[in-house]
Amino acid sequence: MSEPKFLLHPETTFPIGVEYYRGPVPKRAVWDDDFARIRASGLRIVRSFSYWNHMEPAPGQYQLDDFDLMFDLAAKHGLYVWLDLTLATHGACPEWLTREYPDIRAVDQHGQPSVAAGSAACPQGSMLHCYDHPVWQEYGGGLLRHVVDRYKDRPNLLVWGLWDGVSPISAGSEGLPCYCPHSLAAYKAWLQARFSLAQFNERALRRYHTWEDVEPPRHQHNIVEMLLFKRFVYENLVDKLKWMVAETRALDPDHEIRAHGVVTPQPWNEACAREVDSWGMSMSSNNVLTGPDADGLVERAFGFDAARALAAKGRWWNEEIYAGMARGGVTWKKQSDPRELTALLWLTIAGGAAGCMFWQYRPEYLSFESPGYNLVALDGQPTARLEAVSRAIAQVDGMQDYLPVECGRAEIGIVYHPPSQELFGYNGETQRYNADLKGVYRTLWGHGLSADILTPAMDWSDYRLLFLPNVALMDDATRERIEQTLAQSPQTRLVAEGSFGLYAADGQSSYAPPEGFGERFGVRVADFSAVTSFDIEEGRNVLATPLGAVPIRSSCGYAVLEPLGDTQAWAALGEETVAVRSADGVFTWLGLTLSAGFGDQGVPELVLGLVEEAGIRAPLRVVGGEVVPIVRPARPGGWLVFLFNMGREIVDARVESDWALRQAEDLLAHRPLPLADHGGGFSLAIDSWEMAVVHCVEEEVE
Repeated sequence: MSEPKFLLHPETTFPIGVEYYRGPVPKRAVWDDDFARIRASGLRIVRSFSYWNHMEPAPGQYQLDDFDLMFDLAAKHGLYVWLDLTLATHGACPEWLTREYPDIRAVDQHGQPSVAAGSAACPQGSMLHCYDHPVWQEYGGGLLRHVVDRYKDRPNLLVWGLWDGVSPISAGSEGLPCYCPHSLAAYKAWLQARFSLAQFNERALRRYHTWEDVEPPRHQHNIVEMLLFKRFVYENLVDKLKWMVAETRALDPDHEIRAHGVVTPQPWNEACAREVDSWGMSMSSNNVLTGPDADGLVERAFGFDAARALAAKGRWWNEEIYAGMARGGVTWKKQSDPRELTALLWLTIAGGAAGCMFWQYRPEYLSFESPGYNLVALDGQPTARLEAVSRAIAQVDGMQDYLPVECGRAEIGIVYHPPSQELFGYNGETQRYNADLKGVYRTLWGHGLSADILTPAMDWSDYRLLFLPNVALMDDATRERIEQTLAQSPQTRLVAEGSFGLYAADGQSSYAPPEGFGERFGVRVADFSAVTSFDIEEGRNVLATPLGAVPIRSSCGYAVLEPLGDTQAWAALGEETVAVRSADGVFTWLGLTLSAGFGDQGVPELVLGLVEEAGIRAPLRVVGGEVVPIVRPARPGGWLVFLFNMGREIVDARVESDWALRQAEDLLAHRPLPLADHGGGFSLAIDSWEMAVVHCVEEEVE
């Protein structure tokens, strides 16, 4: 099948829209006026979030008049429609289907079927159903085909959203998948296609006599079997998404097909993202600037880079910027500062997104998500947040020739390793893994250094420096990628952090970590220990390195390493070696992460020192205040420089450039900036929590 044409937005190179209708609210009576105000604000897309039980109240009886009206009114006001079909979201299975097929209900690990219950996302009631039941595709496919066929020729249809928040079924309180007979049969067939019974027994450390005895593990403690079971669950998830895409594409070859996860990548995201035309995420906005620090903003910048990396051909949308507090209820929460919304919008643009959506226009009116998420008040009147978003959209519209932003390839890569993220989860340490993953990124981002997010499925060649935080489970794909990189990219430096290769591919602890590389890199793990609060009090917390002495600020664990052969000790805690470096300088392993023990912030002294050793330099430096520069290639030539003032005061920022500039234009103020001597930079004032966007053009070299 040929690739889709992508009927793109005809009016803008960077479309910005808003979630509007999540049946049955808001009421129809307000739609016409709301759509007029939405268009007047500069927003161009309205999104509808649908529920199966709301759209098909009886078999084959579709109630879609709400969506007909939405398309009609959107067309009247010059708006485009993003239509979500949520066959696999929030368990919105119709009651008539579960009544006719009771075994379609998902079953938890204790054998208990789900019961109909509302949720914050689906308060009118829903049923958690199993996607492995054959009638799910039969009846769900009927609805999918009917809706696609009904609206595919609407001139103002822009995007199909096929799965909101792609994730496995969570059938019980422990977050485990479905254990119904259909899922168990599918799992057993998946195993039999890959293993003989003898091979499976060896892998799972079991002594099953027949395939009839085999069942998936029902607790997280059984790591070896759970890793296999989760592989099946994730591949099964991909298969279901592929089916929905194929059904849609067969009827509509032109429109973009979307799905999304959350801002922190999950183990199944990469495989799912490759099946749709574009990927994205959802995220809250409040407290990303008004909290005690700006970590929330950095975390979202990381999520944007991850979405671009995971998405097919790098195409991604910021699908849900929550427009206000994420959950309301009878005790109200702090609302987002308007500048938090605009900061996320500009970071989305700088991250190379295809477009952006806010969630949502009106507040929620149902459940304890009400009255949250809103750009307007309960009565529909604008808030300061909508006014700020509208002003930002006008600025974005003024720089259409530069959009969407092309990010280019960075010199630094950070490896996100899904199997290790999952492994940490079995020990209840998912947050620890995620914090360590982002630790180096925080330091790089704050100093204007770009980094690409990579997985073992991607090409690692030609990077100058690769950070591998907690690549703990050394599966075959990762080992082969490391070997390939070492063989084909001799200029690439690898910095492994923390639990590198401590587990074999089957989930057992390695007998000789780092698994498969101990002899190759000349190192063995002699022991494990930790820096405790008592050690910190006693001063036994200073990490001695060639880049200087760095005090560890909080409790953390570490591996005691022993260099072998030509490998050298690189860092120590007292008498214990905690980091080694190969004789050629290509490989460094720090037995703790550049996050844990350092307030989860990264360690500038070490991170920047490693960057300098690799011969990498930020193209711009900013003197004055807390201004973060993000540098991207500009479509007309030259460079786009995004400058974000993280501080709480206006700042006169002096930007020093390695380029000899002949022009620096402030694109938001539409004015040229005076250049420093010899074109070595420029200066401008940036208000607190505001973004400046500068187009820089270099002097032509004769």
